[in-house]
Amino acid sequence: MDVNISQLIAALPDDGGPSSTQTLTQERVHEIFADLAYRPMPLGSLHRLWTASELSAQIALAYLAYGIRQWFCDAETAEKALLETNLRVALKVFHRLGYLRGAFAKIGQTAAHMPNVLPDQVAETLDTLHSSAPPMHYLLIREVVRNEFGKDPEELFATFEREAFAAASIGQVHRATLKTGERVAVKIQYPGIARTIDADFRNIQALMLPMRLGKEWESVKAQAGEIHRMLKQEVDYRQEAESLRNAAALFQPEDGIVVPRVYPEVSGLRVLTTELLQGTHLPEYLAANPTQASRNEFGTKIDRAWWRLYLAFIGYSDPNPGNYIFLSDGRLGLLDFGCVRHFTEEERELVRLADKAAFEDPSLMPQLVQKACGIHPADPEFGAYLRIMQDTCDWMLAPHSQPGPFDFGNPSHFDKGAELFSGVVRSRHVRAHPMYVYHNRAVYGLLALLYRLGAQVDVAEVLRQERARNPA
Repeated sequence: MDVNISQLIAALPDDGGPSSTQTLTQERVHEIFADLAYRPMPLGSLHRLWTASELSAQIALAYLAYGIRQWFCDAETAEKALLETNLRVALKVFHRLGYLRGAFAKIGQTAAHMPNVLPDQVAETLDTLHSSAPPMHYLLIREVVRNEFGKDPEELFATFEREAFAAASIGQVHRATLKTGERVAVKIQYPGIARTIDADFRNIQALMLPMRLGKEWESVKAQAGEIHRMLKQEVDYRQEAESLRNAAALFQPEDGIVVPRVYPEVSGLRVLTTELLQGTHLPEYLAANPTQASRNEFGTKIDRAWWRLYLAFIGYSDPNPGNYIFLSDGRLGLLDFGCVRHFTEEERELVRLADKAAFEDPSLMPQLVQKACGIHPADPEFGAYLRIMQDTCDWMLAPHSQPGPFDFGNPSHFDKGAELFSGVVRSRHVRAHPMYVYHNRAVYGLLALLYRLGAQVDVAEVLRQERARNPA
């Protein structure tokens, strides 16, 4: 597991402390990987709930201790203490989420991908959950392949690397060679992960019971149901294989965007074998100090890929850094099509209405609010929902409203979006069609990715070209 450990340590934030702090951090990371390698994840609802509750209490105590310490020290010492506390919390959260995996790891991934939501030390460490989470030992993973194909990986492939080169919330990925000679990536699901999703949602449903008397209950319940449905979809690799094939058909070589080929003969419900794309992920790409022109080129490809899929009603709903790979020849690779929403006809009509209201006819905004939020114009809160929808649309469309490239590296734009999002949560105006859980996540994720990339992209021109290509 040396590759994963070295990647994680490289990604850890530099707190500016003495070398002994970094040494202790590295030792702790090695301990985490060693501890989790042979440990099956907890499957029972109570065990998982207890583990998550214990983590919450430990985080609260850590920051309480910091709060007390800062009363008795100067500003410089207090700042150093905060950095140390953030790093300890980050490692503790990384350990616990790596143990729980599944839905809890997904939450950690999502939070880490949203700049300014978590302390930098916590966000940067959790960001490694996208592709460098602690993998399970080969002995635990081998049984999944045996159950799927009746053979060990070494029998199924010409060569198979026992150590995973990437691991995330649902499964881990191993390099292998087909008997026909092609180099491939073999994604193998963690044993029992589907059961953990059901267990976590039983806990969520229990925690949500006090909300039953609120006016948002039906909407919140439907949104939770949509998250459950999508997570269940993610553990069916047959659906992901189909999404990969559908997405690959949308791109041509001249686009410079590649979706890995699926090898169905060695793919199934819990194992997915695809073409191996060699490149770097966002942290490694940025660490190489790329030129602005290179950032802009990749940013344009990221935006183009998102719109190409969206206009084909394929919602690439998890645009996190681990799902993009920057190839040395300038191409952009799209990975992991587990979290993909295929819109129903009703949802397609809602998408068309939203696009028309946003880009062509603002007078349709009240109609959009009524359909998207399920709230009647006579409702006293209709005006509040209308303002939220308008403000959110204005923010999302700001990059399209200026001529030429928009500078996504300017933090003011993304910070405004973060303020809008937190304002919606605080005001509890959360009624919305279930599809918007993943649509909003996708949009925020895309903009967060372009922000971290520091790209300057003429998004209006990209959208114009994509609409001309697919007017539907």
